[in-house]
Amino acid sequence: MIIRLLFAALILYALYRFVKTVQSKPAAERRGYYISLIIGLGAAALILLSITGRVHWIAGLVGGALPFIRQYVLKHIYHRLSNGNKNNTQSEQAPPQRPSSAMNQQQALSVLGLKAGASDDEIITAHRQLMQKFHPDRGGNDFLASQINDAKDVLLGKRGH
Repeated sequence: MIIRLLFAALILYALYRFVKTVQSKPAAERRGYYISLIIGLGAAALILLSITGRVHWIAGLVGGALPFIRQYVLKHIYHRLSNGNKNNTQSEQAPPQRPSSAMNQQQALSVLGLKAGASDDEIITAHRQLMQKFHPDRGGNDFLASQINDAKDVLLGKRGH
């Protein structure tokens, strides 16, 4: 009996700490944390019921795995949809116009990691190497890729195209 009370107290304290942590997050992020909490508690309750013999063990196993499956499936679907939308919008619309670069020569050299007086071949090589590392399709982001492209354009004299 004491062990059950201690276990219940431990769970209540963990819930209290979780809620306090979530309260410190921005309001826009809180909903996702609370949904994860509810799904996790449901899975834990289902596993507990299966351990005590009130639910068949297969149902407990499936229910316990659902939060992990949900996370994987939703991430996969989101990735597919976001890539599909990017491909569809790019093929239907004209390519987006980048705003004119406010980057100067020194900043462009710094972005590409070059020294003043670099040749066109050195600029192109540095650009290619950085884009291979920081391209959005390889785990980089659009901002870094645009900065690298802008730096190349500034150094090769192709401003505002």
